[in-house]
Amino acid sequence: MKPIVAATPGQARENLRALAAKHGFPLAPLSRMVGRPSDYLAKFVRGGGSERLKPSEQEMLAKFFRVDPRLFGDRDE
Repeated sequence: MKPIVAATPGQARENLRALAAKHGFPLAPLSRMVGRPSDYLAKFVRGGGSERLKPSEQEMLAKFFRVDPRLFGDRDE
């Protein structure tokens, strides 16, 4: 079995976009859930915002979607 490696920034963006779409959950409430402005994750997904999500944001999104946090990127600060 291949170990799970942290997603690249592009993969993290696509993973978030795909999970939100699959579950029918808009990015604005997810942005507020991680303590950011409503457009934060939409900008992230488009590549116009932060290069990567903070580990705390990765963890919250992973718990919400019940997935491995490495799907949202590198875990190091």
